[in-house]
Amino acid sequence: MKQICILVLGMHRGGTSALTGTLNLLDVYLGSNLMKADKNNKKGYFENNLLYKINENLLSQINSSWDDVFYEEYKLENIKAIDELKSAIKKEFEYATMFAIKDPRLAYLFPIYKKVLDELGIDIKIILPYRNPIEVANSLNRRDEIPLEKGMLLWVYNFLLAEKFSRGYERVFIEFDELISKTANTIEKISSKLRLDFNEKYQKNKKYIDNFLEPSLKHHNISLDNLSLNTPKIVINLLLLRKKFNDQTLIKEFDTLRNELFSYQKIFYNESIINDLNKLQSTQSSLTEKERELNQTKTNLTEKEKELNQTKTNLTEKEKELNQ
Repeated sequence: MKQICILVLGMHRGGTSALTGTLNLLDVYLGSNLMKADKNNKKGYFENNLLYKINENLLSQINSSWDDVFYEEYKLENIKAIDELKSAIKKEFEYATMFAIKDPRLAYLFPIYKKVLDELGIDIKIILPYRNPIEVANSLNRRDEIPLEKGMLLWVYNFLLAEKFSRGYERVFIEFDELISKTANTIEKISSKLRLDFNEKYQKNKKYIDNFLEPSLKHHNISLDNLSLNTPKIVINLLLLRKKFNDQTLIKEFDTLRNELFSYQKIFYNESIINDLNKLQSTQSSLTEKERELNQTKTNLTEKEKELNQTKTNLTEKEKELNQ
């Protein structure tokens, strides 16, 4: 029997921890070393520390990060060293029939994971949890002081990118509110869409799951039906499609929204994002200058080496003359 990997593709503060914690209570293995709970996530993150560090490194190879609003898919072509990821997945999950990986960076790194999991012969199934983007932006603002505009842009970008990458796989979209308020229905939806029978395990562990998914787990409650008038049109248009997310009929609509996103980005170019871009450009300029200095140093060393060799040759000639 082939192993099954459930990839959780969702945004920071978007309900990924609640979903993955629930999967863990349904006996889905998450690995040996999980990120510890803290004041920002008192129930736990359910994120594998080993993979988190590798994912950070992979993104750093392309000068990116989880909150990169200028991420481009083609940049992944510059990531060459993936043996560490392959080795880590094999080591962590070698004896697990079914396991899950959750990290908000997966929305950017999915093609890398696809390559590795395919090479290991592991089946991929995908859950895409989503939460009201205003709640996500508010939460990011409180935790990381990320401006609301940037938080909204990140949510849209992560969602549409994850949707694109997950096409062709057994997948299911899960609304965070329904995971908490309609848990049984949500578990049934996951079981049906991914062809995984979690219903019996849910009944067995219902008490623990209900306790884990207590209402206090959700903060910044804002109804998806009562969005602010200041909510960008692209966010509203995307959420208007949510009742059909699982119908597999929205490919054209998703493509249109993703194409529109690039024109909408200008709306979100506030001071924070401009600073990010300026820092990136400054870093690139600095690296270019350092490269020039390095090349000049190499040229100087080559010239010095030539002078040294000529000096050695002259000394050899002098030595021959003296010996005569």
